[in-house]
Amino acid sequence: MALVAAVLSVVGGGACKREEAKREVTLGVAASLRQAMPELVKAYEREHPGVTIKATYGASGSLQKQVEGGAPLDGVVFASAAPVDALIARGLSDGATRRVLATNTLVLIGPAGGKPVTLTTLGSLPPGERIALGEPETVPAGQYAKEALQKLGTWEGLRERLVYGGDVAAVLAYAKRGEVAAAFVYRSEVRSVEGVVVLDEVSRAVLPRVEVVAATVSRAQGAPEAGAFLEHCGSAAGQQTLAAFGFGPP
Repeated sequence: MALVAAVLSVVGGGACKREEAKREVTLGVAASLRQAMPELVKAYEREHPGVTIKATYGASGSLQKQVEGGAPLDGVVFASAAPVDALIARGLSDGATRRVLATNTLVLIGPAGGKPVTLTTLGSLPPGERIALGEPETVPAGQYAKEALQKLGTWEGLRERLVYGGDVAAVLAYAKRGEVAAAFVYRSEVRSVEGVVVLDEVSRAVLPRVEVVAATVSRAQGAPEAGAFLEHCGSAAGQQTLAAFGFGPP
């Protein structure tokens, strides 16, 4: 009986040690990756059974502020280079791990069956018609939209018509519900969405490259594993997954 107890104790102790060895990584991820990221995580966890990856989704600018406030994040994947570079400049993110994971395209969408406007005819919408975009201060898609409209010379004339969303998911919802005549989102957002149509696309002549940029958080306990996961996202398998969800190559 004593021998059985001793064996069970050893087995139980081994199980506890294996459980203790399981590593958990927490990432701050742009809302525009909320569909692709679970698939990337699933593939990585299959190959690394000792790792659990959790993603917190939101606007890149809001997640940047969380890191600055000391939130326990091990890595970030943002929809723009600016918030990542701001963290690196403050020493809060490791510049050596910075990498462009993918690219995207900003498009103008509208409710299916709505008015066929374009980037240059937005100003001709009837009075009362609204245009949605992300909050430029925190949502990269909103900042990109503002830059594009400024470049086209229509920003000031459209400001009274604008409705702001807290992230691209909220902006997409405005268009799907028919609450706005047009909205600015990424092309990856409308890959398989019903109820909306792409009205126009912001060209590279108007807007620089739209990039998905990632890095680990300095001094975070799970930073090494976060870095390994980001490498997986940049691998051939990771790129194939991102492409399947409408993202372009780095």
